[in-house]
Parts: sequence; structure tokens; C-alpha cells
Amino acid sequence: MIRAASEPALRGMTAVEAVEVLFREGLLSPRRCEQAAIRDEIARLERSGIPRCEAFHAAAEAFACSYEKARYAFYETFKR
Repeated sequence: MIRAASEPALRGMTAVEAVEVLFREGLLSPRRCEQAAIRDEIARLERSGIPRCEAFHAAAEAFACSYEKARYAFYETFKR
């Protein structure tokens, strides 16, 4: 994917345009991007002093998803 980002076709594009191209070409997974955003939000909440369980609830509310989906997004990274 790094090689794809340096392709001449992407040069000169805004970040949004480049991401749209990568999505369209199947080089960027919307699901993985959502999981990363949820993980980042949970980590941010934890750094601010919110316990992890409560951070899962807050992230689920912020992303309009279930607690289980937020929990899965957070722990999925540790399985690899």
C-alpha cells in the first residue's frame, strides 16, 4: 500500500481525494479505518482518566455502534 501511495496517479491530490481513490481501488479497508478510529478514541479517553469499560461505552456512543463492536475493535489489534 505504501508503494501505491507514491504512485504518480496520487501525486498532487488532496488527502481526501487520495483516500477516495484508495477506497475505490480496494487498497484501503473502510472497516479497518473505522476500527482504528474507535481504538484511537478509546485510547484518548483512557489517557484522560476514563476507565477502559466506560471508554468502550463512550466510544460506542460517539461512533453510533454497539459496546461489543467498540470492544472488538479495541482488542482485535492484540490478536495479531
